[in-house]
Amino acid sequence: MLLVFDLDKTIVTDDYRLPKTIQEAIARAKLAGHVIAVLTGRGKAAALPYLDQLRLQGPYGVNNGALVIGSQGEILKRIRIPAIDVQQLVRFAELRKIEYCCMLDDILYVGNPDYEELQNEWIWTHDENRQVITLDPKISIEADKLIFGGVAASEQLGKEAAMRYPEYVVYEWSEEYVEVTGSKADKGSALELISCHLGFEQRDVIAFGDGVNDLTMLAWANHGIAVGPDADTKLVDLADEWIAAPEHNGVADWLELNLLN
Repeated sequence: MLLVFDLDKTIVTDDYRLPKTIQEAIARAKLAGHVIAVLTGRGKAAALPYLDQLRLQGPYGVNNGALVIGSQGEILKRIRIPAIDVQQLVRFAELRKIEYCCMLDDILYVGNPDYEELQNEWIWTHDENRQVITLDPKISIEADKLIFGGVAASEQLGKEAAMRYPEYVVYEWSEEYVEVTGSKADKGSALELISCHLGFEQRDVIAFGDGVNDLTMLAWANHGIAVGPDADTKLVDLADEWIAAPEHNGVADWLELNLLN
């Protein structure tokens, strides 16, 4: 089987730990012949510490599937938002006093690095192991992912992005937190690519996740498992099962019961 895991709130706890019980259960699943992959909304720099703990060189995907790495560490897919579109969306956000981050490789370009909510709320999985730079409006950059936060960010920016760029993927996490990735930069497309890369049929894929960015991944997998009490309601409705959070060994217990006995 191909077992695909989201990171945060799926196998990583709210205080950013990958519990030893989950690490050991995943290691045992690998020894039993199952193949492990990770698909996360984190950028590569922020995901690598957990990939190292899992001893996973590949395959994995970051930035919600905008960058997909193969089993030997090779790049299978990289999708970026063109500079002209980044510039237009950032300008739209600035005019409405919506804060933003532009993720590009290991650099995080921000509008206001002192924005309190940016530091405490919606950037928490993105600035780890990254250089944070104030975006110079004169510089034109592409982006692996755009993040927007602030009052009514979802209502204003989400609708604007969906209208102007219907091919892009827009994740509305809350009224004040929106992510945008490029065309087909989603976990479902990434999972399909990884499965083909490894030679797995769809019927042999099990996916675990908790958030709105996991919807396409669980929809593509043959068996989808929602994780934790904070799992998105749409994801819970879609999933075949709903298990406990990583703090309560949800994934480890599921693997022990279903694959390791």
